[in-house]
Amino acid sequence: MSNYVMISAQEFCDLTGLTMARFKRYRNLMHAAPEEPFPAEVYEYNTTVIFDVEELCEWFVDLYEGMVTKQESLLGEAVKTLQYRTGISDLNTIADLPSVVSRARLGLAHYSNRERPTLQKQIDAAHKNYVKMPKEIIASKKVLAESRRILERAHAA
Repeated sequence: MSNYVMISAQEFCDLTGLTMARFKRYRNLMHAAPEEPFPAEVYEYNTTVIFDVEELCEWFVDLYEGMVTKQESLLGEAVKTLQYRTGISDLNTIADLPSVVSRARLGLAHYSNRERPTLQKQIDAAHKNYVKMPKEIIASKKVLAESRRILERAHAA
């Protein structure tokens, strides 16, 4: 075991900003994944779980590189949808976005009963993503950056 550079799950979470709940969710969901299984524990006793730093960080780097790209794409789509449906090109100038979104939903009255619910759901999803994604992107980029930093520090040691 002396070959390992190790990190505890709690220490990794403290450094990256992940919650232990999310870390455990990844561990439980991905533990038996055929393509990219969650890294195996080096040591586990009660609440202390220790991992090989290199394996753990590489796994999170792979996961979060794709996740950041997907989140940025979702935010871009949300912006385009809201701009198109509200007719406002700069969404940052809107003081009360929820009321503008409500008016945009009401503006769909000329569509058929079959089309309207789909378009309303599209507007609602775009609004939700527009509000939520910037925080998610920042958090994901922090996990990615810290995982890379920890990995570089482990390689240097």
